[in-house]
Amino acid sequence: MDKNEEVLENNDSQVDSSSDVTIEEETEVVSEMDTLKAKLEETEDRMLRLQAELANIQKRNTKERQDAAKYRSQSLAQDLLPVLDSLERAMEIEVDDEKALNLKKGLEMVLNLFNDAFAKEGIEALNPIDEPFDPNFHQSIQVMPAAEGQAPDTVVAVVQKGYTLKDRVLRPAMVVVSK
Repeated sequence: MDKNEEVLENNDSQVDSSSDVTIEEETEVVSEMDTLKAKLEETEDRMLRLQAELANIQKRNTKERQDAAKYRSQSLAQDLLPVLDSLERAMEIEVDDEKALNLKKGLEMVLNLFNDAFAKEGIEALNPIDEPFDPNFHQSIQVMPAAEGQAPDTVVAVVQKGYTLKDRVLRPAMVVVSK
């Protein structure tokens, strides 16, 4: 063999071994790329889930703030309902004396101020007489036989007024129901 043939043969063997290394390296790089793609997809999925969770938290916080503003007077109203009941009972008293009449007029003015303040806040009295009994708004404390022409499960009398704040029941009405 001459010298040129040996050099060519050595070059061929080097090319073959370098192409083997290149194929192994390529396989390794492709495998590493697949691993990185999988990690990227996993990270993107986690990011999307976290974004959705954050959006849900923001919506929930917004709703809670709106509800807090909407029902801010609930606690005060519940504390004032017994006072309003007492004023209404005082208005039912019959008086003959001029001083007592003046006092009653003053109580009537206070009662009107209470009712106006409650109306501004969206607090309404429940007056369910002759309406069907609804356990969401009424609390039955007594049952009476139905009068002639009266439907069963109808509110016959109100013992204590009920009140709602917008769409919430502050206190159910205590009622007598026909059976």
